[in-house]
Amino acid sequence: MKKISLFEIFKIFFIIGIQLLGGGYVIVPLLKKYIVEERNWMSEEELIDYYAMSQCIPGIIAGNISICTGYRLRGFMGAVAAITGIIAPSFIAIIVLANILSSVVNFKPVKDAFFGIRISVIILVLVTIKDIWQKSVNSIFTYIMFFLILAVLLFLPVSPAIVIVFSALISLIFYKIKGVKND
Repeated sequence: MKKISLFEIFKIFFIIGIQLLGGGYVIVPLLKKYIVEERNWMSEEELIDYYAMSQCIPGIIAGNISICTGYRLRGFMGAVAAITGIIAPSFIAIIVLANILSSVVNFKPVKDAFFGIRISVIILVLVTIKDIWQKSVNSIFTYIMFFLILAVLLFLPVSPAIVIVFSALISLIFYKIKGVKND
């Protein structure tokens, strides 16, 4: 197989990025069409392997599989070309939409619409909190954990990530001890 140009990798992933509506799960048929069937750059089995690997690593699936595929095609620079191609259409669309929104954001009807949108988002967050609360805060231990975590996050300058890790560890220890006592 001849060496694939970085521009060709960028171009194909840019084309895929334009069509990529619906999230990372939509990328597999597009990659299959453009990379496996039309260009024969890799086998379908390899593509599925890269897709599976992409789901196992943190990050956005479309970005992960683009990096893995680009790396397979041309190494580090192929990965850079692929990820740049896949994100460029979204980046351009966001810039265009931001410019359009910035020019109309001061119109009264738009301001009124955003007020309604903000209220709707608050309500959706509260409904989600209610649903999670009913399924998660259902014992003395979970009530204590909830109020302890709330106090830490409200009154101490601690990273939420650290709080999540410590909460998980405390819960694992608690349920391990509770499990031992119940045996």
